[in-house]
Amino acid sequence: MGAAQVWSDASGTQLTAAGVAIASVLVALFAAWRERRSARRTDPDAVGLLDWRGVQMFALITLAVSLMLIAKG
Repeated sequence: MGAAQVWSDASGTQLTAAGVAIASVLVALFAAWRERRSARRTDPDAVGLLDWRGVQMFALITLAVSLMLIAKG
């Protein structure tokens, strides 16, 4: 079974969920990097605008839901 067969057998929902899963992984990694930078800052009063830990948790929850949609088929 080649890659072309897998793509042709996948439904639109699975392809959309796969795109959301990839985007969620990228957002979670970016948020982890930003959280690490904010935790290591030299000026403790220089806070950021976003709670990167919350952004990361939202991205991971979105990833879990999209992976469940992919598995459900």
